[in-house]
Amino acid sequence: MRTWSPASANRVGVLAASAEAAPARYRIRALAFAIFAVCLLLAGRAVQLAFSGDPLGPSRQVARSEAVARADIVDRNGVLLATTVRAFALTASPERVRDASGTADMLRSVFPELDRATLIRRLTDRSRRLVYLRRSLTPTLRARVEALEIAGIGFEQEQRRSYPQGALAAHVLGFTDVDLQPLAGVERGLDGLIREAGADGRPVRLSIDVRVQYALETELARSAEAAGASGAAAVLLDGRTGETLALASWPAFDPNEAGRAPEASRRDRVAGDVHELGSTVKPFTIAMALEEDLTRPGEVFDLSRPMVVNGAAIEDHEPIEGMASLRDIIAHSSNIGAARLALRLGRDRQRAYLDRLGLTQAATLEVGRNQAPLAPAAGAERDVAGLGFGYGLAATPASLAGAYTVFVNDGARVAPTLLARGDAPITPTPVFTPEVTRQVLGYLRAAVTHGTGRAADVPGLAVAGKTGTAEKLGTDATYDEGRNFSSFAGVFPATDPRYVIVVALDDAGAGGAGGVVAAPVVARTLRRVAPMLGLAVEAPVR
Repeated sequence: MRTWSPASANRVGVLAASAEAAPARYRIRALAFAIFAVCLLLAGRAVQLAFSGDPLGPSRQVARSEAVARADIVDRNGVLLATTVRAFALTASPERVRDASGTADMLRSVFPELDRATLIRRLTDRSRRLVYLRRSLTPTLRARVEALEIAGIGFEQEQRRSYPQGALAAHVLGFTDVDLQPLAGVERGLDGLIREAGADGRPVRLSIDVRVQYALETELARSAEAAGASGAAAVLLDGRTGETLALASWPAFDPNEAGRAPEASRRDRVAGDVHELGSTVKPFTIAMALEEDLTRPGEVFDLSRPMVVNGAAIEDHEPIEGMASLRDIIAHSSNIGAARLALRLGRDRQRAYLDRLGLTQAATLEVGRNQAPLAPAAGAERDVAGLGFGYGLAATPASLAGAYTVFVNDGARVAPTLLARGDAPITPTPVFTPEVTRQVLGYLRAAVTHGTGRAADVPGLAVAGKTGTAEKLGTDATYDEGRNFSSFAGVFPATDPRYVIVVALDDAGAGGAGGVVAAPVVARTLRRVAPMLGLAVEAPVR
Protein backbone atom coordinates (compact mmCIF):
# COMPACT_ATOMS: atom_id res chain seq x y z
CA MET A 1 0.00 0.00 0.00
CA ARG A 2 1.37 3.38 -1.12
CA THR A 3 1.87 5.93 1.73
CA TRP A 4 0.63 9.52 1.30
CA SER A 5 3.22 12.26 1.26
CA PRO A 6 3.37 15.92 0.12
CA ALA A 7 5.40 14.94 -2.93
CA SER A 8 2.90 12.35 -4.03
CA ALA A 9 0.08 14.78 -3.43
CA ASN A 10 1.84 17.32 -5.63
CA ARG A 11 2.22 14.76 -8.46
CA VAL A 12 -1.47 13.95 -8.26
CA GLY A 13 -2.32 17.62 -8.47
CA VAL A 14 -0.07 18.11 -11.47
CA LEU A 15 -1.58 15.13 -13.24
CA ALA A 16 -5.06 16.37 -12.53
CA ALA A 17 -4.20 19.86 -13.80
CA SER A 18 -2.58 18.33 -16.88
CA ALA A 19 -5.67 16.26 -17.58
CA GLU A 20 -7.84 19.35 -17.30
CA ALA A 21 -5.57 21.37 -19.71
CA ALA A 22 -5.41 18.70 -22.46
CA PRO A 23 -8.77 19.48 -24.10
CA ALA A 24 -7.84 23.13 -24.38
CA ARG A 25 -4.56 22.29 -26.15
CA TYR A 26 -6.38 20.02 -28.60
CA ARG A 27 -8.84 22.76 -29.39
CA ILE A 28 -6.03 25.24 -30.05
CA ARG A 29 -4.22 22.79 -32.33
CA ALA A 30 -7.42 22.03 -34.27
CA LEU A 31 -8.10 25.72 -34.68
CA ALA A 32 -4.55 26.29 -35.93
CA PHE A 33 -4.89 23.51 -38.50
CA ALA A 34 -8.24 24.92 -39.66
CA ILE A 35 -6.79 28.40 -40.07
CA PHE A 36 -3.84 26.95 -42.03
CA ALA A 37 -6.18 25.01 -44.35
CA VAL A 38 -8.24 28.12 -45.05
CA CYS A 39 -5.12 30.13 -45.81
CA LEU A 40 -3.92 27.36 -48.13
CA LEU A 41 -7.23 27.39 -50.02
CA LEU A 42 -7.17 31.16 -50.33
CA ALA A 43 -3.62 31.09 -51.63
CA GLY A 44 -4.52 28.46 -54.21
CA ARG A 45 -7.50 30.51 -55.40
CA ALA A 46 -5.28 33.59 -55.65
CA VAL A 47 -2.84 31.69 -57.88
CA GLN A 48 -5.73 30.45 -60.01
CA LEU A 49 -7.10 33.96 -60.45
CA ALA A 50 -3.67 35.32 -61.27
CA PHE A 51 -3.36 32.93 -64.21
CA SER A 52 -6.97 32.79 -65.38
CA GLY A 53 -7.91 36.48 -65.27
CA ASP A 54 -11.19 38.02 -64.27
CA PRO A 55 -13.69 35.23 -63.46
CA LEU A 56 -16.55 37.51 -64.39
CA GLY A 57 -15.02 38.49 -67.74
CA PRO A 58 -15.02 36.38 -70.93
CA SER A 59 -12.33 33.75 -71.26
CA ARG A 60 -10.44 34.63 -74.42
CA GLN A 61 -8.88 31.18 -74.68
CA VAL A 62 -12.25 29.40 -74.37
CA ALA A 63 -13.93 31.80 -76.77
CA ARG A 64 -11.17 31.33 -79.32
CA SER A 65 -11.34 27.52 -79.06
CA GLU A 66 -15.09 27.62 -79.67
CA ALA A 67 -14.67 30.01 -82.59
CA VAL A 68 -12.19 27.80 -84.44
CA ALA A 69 -13.95 24.45 -84.18
CA ARG A 70 -14.04 24.08 -87.96
CA ALA A 71 -14.25 20.68 -89.60
CA ASP A 72 -11.98 19.37 -92.30
CA ILE A 73 -13.36 19.70 -95.82
CA VAL A 74 -12.79 16.81 -98.21
CA ASP A 75 -13.73 16.08 -101.82
CA ARG A 76 -16.17 13.33 -102.80
CA ASN A 77 -13.38 10.73 -102.59
CA GLY A 78 -12.00 11.87 -99.24
CA VAL A 79 -9.10 14.01 -100.51
CA LEU A 80 -8.34 16.72 -97.94
CA LEU A 81 -9.18 20.23 -99.19
CA ALA A 82 -9.20 22.30 -95.98
CA THR A 83 -8.12 21.74 -92.40
CA THR A 84 -7.21 23.64 -89.23
CA VAL A 85 -3.57 23.55 -88.10
CA ARG A 86 -1.51 24.96 -85.23
CA ALA A 87 -0.09 28.42 -85.83
CA PHE A 88 1.44 31.30 -83.90
CA ALA A 89 0.88 35.02 -83.53
CA LEU A 90 3.97 37.24 -83.48
CA THR A 91 3.72 39.61 -80.50
CA ALA A 92 5.74 42.36 -78.86
CA SER A 93 5.90 43.81 -75.34
CA PRO A 94 6.77 47.48 -76.02
CA GLU A 95 8.17 48.01 -72.50
CA ARG A 96 10.78 45.31 -73.14
CA VAL A 97 11.78 46.42 -76.66
CA ARG A 98 15.20 48.10 -76.38
CA ASP A 99 15.73 49.33 -79.94
CA ALA A 100 12.51 49.74 -81.93
CA SER A 101 14.25 50.65 -85.20
CA GLY A 102 16.68 47.77 -85.00
CA THR A 103 13.91 45.38 -83.98
CA ALA A 104 11.77 46.48 -86.94
CA ASP A 105 14.65 45.89 -89.35
CA MET A 106 15.32 42.44 -87.95
CA LEU A 107 11.66 41.46 -88.20
CA ARG A 108 11.44 42.74 -91.77
CA SER A 109 14.32 40.44 -92.71
CA VAL A 110 11.81 37.62 -92.13
CA PHE A 111 8.63 39.51 -93.08
CA PRO A 112 9.59 42.06 -95.77
CA GLU A 113 5.92 42.82 -96.42
CA LEU A 114 5.57 44.51 -93.02
CA ASP A 115 5.66 48.31 -93.12
CA ARG A 116 8.68 49.65 -91.21
CA ALA A 117 7.06 52.85 -89.96
CA THR A 118 4.02 50.95 -88.70
CA LEU A 119 6.24 48.42 -86.93
CA ILE A 120 8.21 51.12 -85.14
CA ARG A 121 5.02 52.89 -84.09
CA ARG A 122 3.60 49.71 -82.59
CA LEU A 123 6.88 48.67 -80.95
CA THR A 124 7.05 52.02 -79.14
CA ASP A 125 3.43 52.12 -78.02
CA ARG A 126 4.04 51.93 -74.24
CA SER A 127 0.30 52.38 -73.58
CA ARG A 128 -0.16 48.72 -74.46
CA ARG A 129 1.32 45.76 -72.66
CA LEU A 130 1.12 43.50 -75.71
CA VAL A 131 0.72 44.18 -79.45
CA TYR A 132 0.16 41.74 -82.31
CA LEU A 133 2.55 42.19 -85.23
CA ARG A 134 1.61 39.31 -87.52
CA ARG A 135 -0.82 36.40 -87.35
CA SER A 136 -0.93 32.81 -88.60
CA LEU A 137 2.79 32.06 -88.48
CA THR A 138 3.91 28.54 -89.32
CA PRO A 139 6.31 26.72 -86.94
CA THR A 140 9.08 27.34 -89.51
CA LEU A 141 8.55 31.10 -89.45
CA ARG A 142 8.45 31.08 -85.66
CA ALA A 143 11.77 29.27 -85.58
CA ARG A 144 13.33 31.88 -87.90
CA VAL A 145 12.22 34.69 -85.60
CA GLU A 146 13.34 32.88 -82.46
CA ALA A 147 16.80 32.45 -83.97
CA LEU A 148 17.13 36.26 -84.04
CA GLU A 149 16.78 36.40 -80.21
CA ILE A 150 15.07 39.82 -80.19
CA ALA A 151 14.24 41.32 -76.81
CA GLY A 152 10.55 41.97 -76.24
CA ILE A 153 9.38 39.72 -79.11
CA GLY A 154 7.25 36.68 -78.34
CA PHE A 155 4.52 34.38 -79.61
CA GLU A 156 1.01 33.25 -78.80
CA GLN A 157 -0.33 29.94 -79.98
CA GLU A 158 -3.40 30.07 -82.22
CA GLN A 159 -4.88 28.19 -85.17
CA ARG A 160 -5.12 28.88 -88.86
CA ARG A 161 -7.01 27.42 -91.79
CA SER A 162 -4.84 25.51 -94.24
CA TYR A 163 -5.65 24.47 -97.82
CA PRO A 164 -3.32 21.58 -98.75
CA GLN A 165 -4.19 21.67 -102.46
CA GLY A 166 -3.08 25.28 -102.86
CA ALA A 167 -4.94 27.14 -105.59
CA LEU A 168 -6.93 24.07 -106.66
CA ALA A 169 -10.66 24.64 -106.09
CA ALA A 170 -9.91 27.96 -104.38
CA HIS A 171 -13.17 29.58 -105.49
CA VAL A 172 -15.11 26.58 -104.24
CA LEU A 173 -13.47 26.55 -100.82
CA GLY A 174 -13.12 30.27 -100.24
CA PHE A 175 -11.13 31.29 -97.17
CA THR A 176 -11.31 32.62 -93.59
CA ASP A 177 -9.70 35.54 -91.79
CA VAL A 178 -6.98 35.13 -89.15
CA ASP A 179 -9.62 34.46 -86.50
CA LEU A 180 -11.10 31.70 -88.68
CA GLN A 181 -14.22 33.69 -89.46
CA PRO A 182 -15.45 32.67 -92.95
CA LEU A 183 -15.24 35.19 -95.78
CA ALA A 184 -15.96 33.36 -99.05
CA GLY A 185 -16.75 30.07 -100.75
CA VAL A 186 -18.16 27.08 -98.90
CA GLU A 187 -16.26 28.23 -95.82
CA ARG A 188 -18.90 30.96 -95.66
CA GLY A 189 -21.81 29.27 -97.39
CA LEU A 190 -21.57 26.15 -95.22
CA ASP A 191 -20.26 27.84 -92.08
CA GLY A 192 -22.94 26.39 -89.81
CA LEU A 193 -22.44 22.87 -91.13
CA ILE A 194 -18.64 23.16 -90.90
CA ARG A 195 -18.85 24.24 -87.25
CA GLU A 196 -21.37 21.52 -86.41
CA ALA A 197 -19.25 18.85 -88.09
CA GLY A 198 -16.15 20.21 -86.34
CA ALA A 199 -17.83 19.84 -82.96
CA ASP A 200 -18.73 16.25 -83.90
CA GLY A 201 -15.23 15.47 -85.15
CA ARG A 202 -16.31 14.57 -88.69
CA PRO A 203 -15.40 16.10 -92.08
CA VAL A 204 -17.68 17.92 -94.51
CA ARG A 205 -17.73 16.07 -97.83
CA LEU A 206 -18.16 18.10 -100.99
CA SER A 207 -19.33 16.86 -104.38
CA ILE A 208 -16.11 18.10 -106.02
CA ASP A 209 -13.76 15.55 -107.59
CA VAL A 210 -10.22 16.96 -107.44
CA ARG A 211 -9.21 15.03 -110.58
CA VAL A 212 -12.00 16.58 -112.64
CA GLN A 213 -11.39 19.93 -110.95
CA TYR A 214 -7.72 19.96 -111.95
CA ALA A 215 -8.49 19.10 -115.57
CA LEU A 216 -11.16 21.80 -115.85
CA GLU A 217 -9.02 24.48 -114.21
CA THR A 218 -6.01 23.66 -116.36
CA GLU A 219 -7.89 23.77 -119.66
CA LEU A 220 -9.83 26.90 -118.72
CA ALA A 221 -6.64 28.77 -117.82
CA ARG A 222 -4.94 27.65 -121.01
CA SER A 223 -7.78 28.94 -123.19
CA ALA A 224 -8.30 32.18 -121.24
CA GLU A 225 -4.64 33.11 -121.49
CA ALA A 226 -4.53 32.31 -125.21
CA ALA A 227 -7.65 34.39 -125.89
CA GLY A 228 -6.47 37.34 -123.79
CA ALA A 229 -9.67 37.13 -121.73
CA SER A 230 -10.14 39.25 -118.62
CA GLY A 231 -11.79 36.35 -116.82
CA ALA A 232 -13.29 32.91 -117.32
CA ALA A 233 -15.67 30.49 -115.62
CA ALA A 234 -16.57 26.83 -115.95
CA VAL A 235 -18.74 24.31 -114.14
CA LEU A 236 -19.34 20.58 -114.62
CA LEU A 237 -22.35 18.92 -112.97
CA ASP A 238 -23.78 15.50 -112.56
CA GLY A 239 -27.09 16.64 -114.02
CA ARG A 240 -29.11 13.84 -112.42
CA THR A 241 -28.15 14.69 -108.86
CA GLY A 242 -27.11 18.31 -109.30
CA GLU A 243 -23.74 17.53 -107.71
CA THR A 244 -20.99 19.88 -108.88
CA LEU A 245 -17.96 17.81 -109.87
CA ALA A 246 -15.84 20.84 -110.76
CA LEU A 247 -16.22 24.61 -110.56
CA ALA A 248 -13.50 26.93 -111.81
CA SER A 249 -12.92 30.67 -112.03
CA TRP A 250 -9.94 32.30 -113.71
CA PRO A 251 -7.68 33.98 -112.73
CA ALA A 252 -7.00 31.71 -109.76
CA PHE A 253 -5.53 32.46 -106.32
CA ASP A 254 -4.09 30.57 -103.36
CA PRO A 255 -6.51 30.63 -100.40
CA ASN A 256 -3.53 30.17 -98.06
CA GLU A 257 -2.47 33.68 -99.11
CA ALA A 258 -5.89 35.13 -99.92
CA GLY A 259 -5.07 38.52 -98.42
CA ARG A 260 -2.26 39.02 -100.91
CA ALA A 261 -4.29 38.01 -103.97
CA PRO A 262 -5.74 40.71 -106.24
CA GLU A 263 -9.48 41.22 -105.95
CA ALA A 264 -9.93 40.13 -109.58
CA SER A 265 -8.36 36.75 -108.74
CA ARG A 266 -10.57 36.17 -105.70
CA ARG A 267 -13.69 36.93 -107.71
CA ASP A 268 -16.07 34.00 -108.14
CA ARG A 269 -17.19 34.20 -111.77
CA VAL A 270 -19.39 31.09 -111.69
CA ALA A 271 -21.93 32.07 -109.04
CA GLY A 272 -20.97 35.70 -108.51
CA ASP A 273 -20.90 37.26 -112.02
CA VAL A 274 -23.91 37.89 -114.25
CA HIS A 275 -23.80 38.31 -118.04
CA GLU A 276 -26.29 38.24 -120.86
CA LEU A 277 -26.20 34.61 -121.92
CA GLY A 278 -26.54 34.96 -125.67
CA SER A 279 -27.43 32.04 -127.87
CA THR A 280 -27.20 29.42 -125.11
CA VAL A 281 -30.81 30.49 -124.34
CA LYS A 282 -32.13 29.63 -127.83
CA PRO A 283 -32.75 25.93 -127.10
CA PHE A 284 -35.12 26.95 -124.31
CA THR A 285 -37.02 29.30 -126.63
CA ILE A 286 -37.59 26.49 -129.12
CA ALA A 287 -38.59 24.10 -126.33
CA MET A 288 -41.11 26.66 -125.02
CA ALA A 289 -42.66 27.06 -128.46
CA LEU A 290 -42.89 23.29 -128.96
CA GLU A 291 -44.36 22.83 -125.49
CA GLU A 292 -47.06 25.41 -126.17
CA ASP A 293 -47.84 23.95 -129.65
CA LEU A 294 -46.75 27.21 -131.28
CA THR A 295 -44.52 25.33 -133.70
CA ARG A 296 -43.86 21.76 -134.75
CA PRO A 297 -40.71 19.84 -135.67
CA GLY A 298 -41.54 19.96 -139.39
CA GLU A 299 -42.08 23.73 -139.68
CA VAL A 300 -39.69 25.69 -141.91
CA PHE A 301 -38.83 29.40 -141.88
CA ASP A 302 -37.49 31.99 -144.30
CA LEU A 303 -34.68 33.60 -142.34
CA SER A 304 -32.82 35.20 -145.24
CA ARG A 305 -33.75 38.80 -144.38
CA PRO A 306 -33.37 40.88 -141.18
CA MET A 307 -36.36 41.22 -138.91
CA VAL A 308 -37.50 44.63 -137.59
CA VAL A 309 -39.26 44.82 -134.21
CA ASN A 310 -40.26 48.17 -132.69
CA GLY A 311 -37.82 49.91 -134.98
CA ALA A 312 -34.88 47.65 -134.06
CA ALA A 313 -33.32 45.35 -136.65
CA ILE A 314 -32.58 41.74 -135.67
CA GLU A 315 -29.98 40.08 -137.88
CA ASP A 316 -28.07 36.81 -138.10
CA HIS A 317 -24.29 36.86 -138.04
CA GLU A 318 -24.32 34.34 -140.90
CA PRO A 319 -27.68 34.42 -142.74
CA ILE A 320 -29.23 31.04 -143.53
CA GLU A 321 -29.97 30.68 -147.24
CA GLY A 322 -33.20 28.97 -148.20
CA MET A 323 -35.82 27.58 -145.85
CA ALA A 324 -34.66 26.71 -142.35
CA SER A 325 -35.95 24.17 -139.82
CA LEU A 326 -35.94 24.30 -136.04
CA ARG A 327 -32.81 22.18 -136.18
CA ASP A 328 -31.17 24.80 -138.40
CA ILE A 329 -32.13 27.63 -136.01
CA ILE A 330 -30.16 25.88 -133.27
CA ALA A 331 -27.32 24.47 -135.37
CA HIS A 332 -26.63 27.78 -137.14
CA SER A 333 -27.66 29.99 -134.19
CA SER A 334 -30.33 32.11 -135.87
CA ASN A 335 -31.34 35.20 -133.90
CA ILE A 336 -34.21 35.82 -136.32
CA GLY A 337 -35.67 32.34 -135.90
CA ALA A 338 -35.48 32.48 -132.07
CA ALA A 339 -37.00 35.98 -132.03
CA ARG A 340 -39.96 34.88 -134.15
CA LEU A 341 -40.73 32.00 -131.83
CA ALA A 342 -40.36 34.22 -128.78
CA LEU A 343 -42.93 36.66 -130.16
CA ARG A 344 -45.37 33.81 -130.71
CA LEU A 345 -44.85 32.81 -127.11
CA GLY A 346 -45.45 36.26 -125.64
CA ARG A 347 -44.19 38.00 -122.54
CA ASP A 348 -46.11 36.16 -119.81
CA ARG A 349 -45.52 32.60 -120.98
CA GLN A 350 -41.87 33.37 -121.72
CA ARG A 351 -41.33 34.71 -118.22
CA ALA A 352 -43.08 31.73 -116.61
CA TYR A 353 -40.73 29.29 -118.35
CA LEU A 354 -37.65 31.36 -117.49
CA ASP A 355 -38.77 31.26 -113.85
CA ARG A 356 -39.10 27.48 -113.85
CA LEU A 357 -35.70 27.17 -115.53
CA GLY A 358 -34.18 29.06 -112.60
CA LEU A 359 -32.83 31.83 -114.83
CA THR A 360 -34.64 34.62 -113.00
CA GLN A 361 -33.43 33.66 -109.50
CA ALA A 362 -30.03 33.39 -107.88
CA ALA A 363 -28.46 29.93 -108.03
CA THR A 364 -28.44 27.80 -104.89
CA LEU A 365 -24.77 26.83 -104.71
CA GLU A 366 -23.46 26.76 -101.13
CA VAL A 367 -20.94 29.55 -101.60
CA GLY A 368 -20.56 32.91 -99.93
CA ARG A 369 -22.62 34.76 -102.51
CA ASN A 370 -24.96 33.78 -105.35
CA GLN A 371 -25.50 36.85 -107.49
CA ALA A 372 -29.14 37.46 -108.37
CA PRO A 373 -29.83 37.81 -112.11
CA LEU A 374 -30.74 41.05 -113.79
CA ALA A 375 -34.14 40.09 -115.15
CA PRO A 376 -36.18 43.20 -115.92
CA ALA A 377 -39.77 42.63 -116.91
CA ALA A 378 -40.04 42.45 -120.69
CA GLY A 379 -42.28 45.25 -121.88
CA ALA A 380 -42.16 45.89 -125.61
CA GLU A 381 -42.10 43.20 -128.29
CA ARG A 382 -38.47 44.06 -128.88
CA ASP A 383 -37.69 42.96 -125.29
CA VAL A 384 -39.52 39.66 -125.72
CA ALA A 385 -37.72 39.03 -129.02
CA GLY A 386 -34.34 39.84 -127.46
CA LEU A 387 -34.94 37.45 -124.58
CA GLY A 388 -35.65 34.76 -127.15
CA PHE A 389 -32.03 34.79 -128.32
CA GLY A 390 -30.34 35.64 -125.03
CA TYR A 391 -30.34 39.42 -124.62
CA GLY A 392 -32.08 41.37 -121.88
CA LEU A 393 -31.50 38.73 -119.18
CA ALA A 394 -28.17 38.56 -117.32
CA ALA A 395 -27.57 35.47 -115.19
CA THR A 396 -24.65 33.48 -113.80
CA PRO A 397 -22.98 30.44 -115.40
CA ALA A 398 -24.19 28.50 -112.33
CA SER A 399 -27.82 29.36 -113.14
CA LEU A 400 -27.30 28.42 -116.78
CA ALA A 401 -25.82 25.05 -115.81
CA GLY A 402 -28.81 24.39 -113.58
CA ALA A 403 -31.18 25.21 -116.45
CA TYR A 404 -29.38 22.78 -118.76
CA THR A 405 -30.11 19.89 -116.37
CA VAL A 406 -33.55 19.71 -118.05
CA PHE A 407 -31.81 17.97 -120.97
CA VAL A 408 -30.58 15.27 -118.59
CA ASN A 409 -33.79 14.68 -116.65
CA ASP A 410 -36.46 14.43 -119.37
CA GLY A 411 -37.43 18.09 -118.97
CA ALA A 412 -37.06 18.53 -115.18
CA ARG A 413 -34.55 20.91 -113.62
CA VAL A 414 -32.33 19.88 -110.70
CA ALA A 415 -30.70 22.59 -108.58
CA PRO A 416 -26.87 22.45 -108.48
CA THR A 417 -25.15 21.74 -105.16
CA LEU A 418 -21.59 21.58 -103.84
CA LEU A 419 -22.42 18.93 -101.23
CA ALA A 420 -22.10 15.22 -101.86
CA ARG A 421 -25.77 14.19 -101.79
CA GLY A 422 -25.44 10.56 -100.83
CA ASP A 423 -28.98 9.30 -100.30
CA ALA A 424 -30.47 12.78 -99.86
CA PRO A 425 -33.77 13.16 -101.71
CA ILE A 426 -33.86 15.20 -104.93
CA THR A 427 -36.85 17.36 -105.86
CA PRO A 428 -36.75 18.21 -109.58
CA THR A 429 -38.75 21.11 -111.03
CA PRO A 430 -40.77 20.03 -114.11
CA VAL A 431 -40.33 22.40 -117.05
CA PHE A 432 -40.79 20.52 -120.34
CA THR A 433 -42.27 17.17 -121.34
CA PRO A 434 -39.86 14.30 -122.11
CA GLU A 435 -40.94 14.35 -125.79
CA VAL A 436 -40.10 18.02 -126.26
CA THR A 437 -36.84 17.64 -124.33
CA ARG A 438 -35.65 14.75 -126.48
CA GLN A 439 -36.55 16.69 -129.64
CA VAL A 440 -34.47 19.71 -128.62
CA LEU A 441 -31.65 17.45 -127.41
CA GLY A 442 -31.39 16.17 -130.96
CA TYR A 443 -31.05 19.77 -132.20
CA LEU A 444 -28.27 20.37 -129.67
CA ARG A 445 -26.41 17.33 -130.90
CA ALA A 446 -26.70 18.67 -134.46
CA ALA A 447 -25.20 21.99 -133.31
CA VAL A 448 -22.07 20.09 -132.30
CA THR A 449 -21.86 17.78 -135.31
CA HIS A 450 -22.85 20.25 -138.05
CA GLY A 451 -23.17 23.69 -136.49
CA THR A 452 -21.40 26.36 -134.47
CA GLY A 453 -20.31 23.93 -131.73
CA ARG A 454 -18.19 21.59 -133.85
CA ALA A 455 -15.05 22.38 -131.84
CA ALA A 456 -16.69 20.83 -128.75
CA ASP A 457 -17.15 17.43 -130.37
CA VAL A 458 -15.36 14.45 -128.84
CA PRO A 459 -15.62 11.31 -130.99
CA GLY A 460 -17.22 8.50 -129.07
CA LEU A 461 -18.70 10.76 -126.36
CA ALA A 462 -21.68 12.34 -128.21
CA VAL A 463 -21.56 15.89 -126.84
CA ALA A 464 -24.73 17.99 -127.36
CA GLY A 465 -24.75 21.73 -126.74
CA LYS A 466 -25.03 25.31 -127.85
CA THR A 467 -22.51 28.10 -128.30
CA GLY A 468 -23.16 31.62 -127.13
CA THR A 469 -21.58 34.94 -128.09
CA ALA A 470 -23.07 37.95 -126.34
CA GLU A 471 -21.68 41.39 -127.07
CA LYS A 472 -21.08 43.42 -123.93
CA LEU A 473 -22.23 46.94 -123.30
CA GLY A 474 -19.58 49.58 -123.82
CA THR A 475 -19.08 52.84 -121.97
CA ASP A 476 -21.60 54.56 -124.24
CA ALA A 477 -24.32 52.02 -123.28
CA THR A 478 -24.26 50.43 -126.73
CA TYR A 479 -23.13 46.91 -127.57
CA ASP A 480 -19.43 46.63 -128.43
CA GLU A 481 -18.53 44.05 -131.09
CA GLY A 482 -14.98 43.97 -129.75
CA ARG A 483 -16.05 42.82 -126.27
CA ASN A 484 -17.71 39.43 -126.09
CA PHE A 485 -18.93 37.08 -123.39
CA SER A 486 -18.29 33.79 -125.20
CA SER A 487 -19.69 30.52 -123.93
CA PHE A 488 -20.71 26.93 -124.53
CA ALA A 489 -23.38 25.03 -122.60
CA GLY A 490 -24.14 21.38 -123.19
CA VAL A 491 -24.71 17.85 -121.96
CA PHE A 492 -23.07 14.48 -122.54
CA PRO A 493 -23.34 11.75 -123.60
CA ALA A 494 -26.33 12.70 -125.79
CA THR A 495 -27.31 9.04 -126.13
CA ASP A 496 -27.88 8.74 -122.37
CA PRO A 497 -27.49 12.25 -120.91
CA ARG A 498 -26.04 12.62 -117.44
CA TYR A 499 -23.49 15.44 -117.23
CA VAL A 500 -23.77 19.20 -117.83
CA ILE A 501 -20.87 21.47 -118.71
CA VAL A 502 -20.77 25.25 -119.08
CA VAL A 503 -17.66 27.19 -120.11
CA ALA A 504 -17.49 30.98 -120.53
CA LEU A 505 -14.73 33.48 -121.32
CA ASP A 506 -15.14 37.18 -120.61
CA ASP A 507 -13.79 39.91 -122.92
CA ALA A 508 -12.51 37.39 -125.44
CA GLY A 509 -12.19 40.20 -128.00
CA ALA A 510 -13.30 40.58 -131.59
CA GLY A 511 -13.65 37.21 -133.29
CA GLY A 512 -13.71 35.40 -129.94
CA ALA A 513 -17.03 33.66 -130.53
CA GLY A 514 -18.20 30.86 -128.28
CA GLY A 515 -17.52 28.28 -130.96
CA VAL A 516 -13.94 29.56 -131.29
CA VAL A 517 -12.78 30.00 -127.71
CA ALA A 518 -15.22 28.18 -125.38
CA ALA A 519 -16.08 25.04 -127.36
CA PRO A 520 -12.43 23.85 -127.59
CA VAL A 521 -12.13 24.04 -123.79
CA VAL A 522 -15.05 21.62 -123.55
CA ALA A 523 -13.49 19.11 -125.95
CA ARG A 524 -10.07 19.15 -124.26
CA THR A 525 -11.57 18.88 -120.80
CA LEU A 526 -13.92 16.03 -121.67
CA ARG A 527 -11.15 14.02 -123.29
CA ARG A 528 -9.32 14.16 -119.96
CA VAL A 529 -12.21 13.56 -117.58
CA ALA A 530 -14.26 11.00 -119.53
CA PRO A 531 -12.23 8.02 -118.18
CA MET A 532 -12.66 9.39 -114.63
CA LEU A 533 -16.42 9.33 -115.18
CA GLY A 534 -16.40 5.82 -116.62
CA LEU A 535 -16.99 7.02 -120.19
CA ALA A 536 -15.07 5.95 -123.27
CA VAL A 537 -13.83 8.22 -126.05
CA GLU A 538 -12.23 7.40 -129.36
CA ALA A 539 -8.52 7.97 -129.83
CA PRO A 540 -7.82 11.18 -131.78
CA VAL A 541 -6.90 10.76 -135.44
CA ARG A 542 -3.29 11.78 -136.11
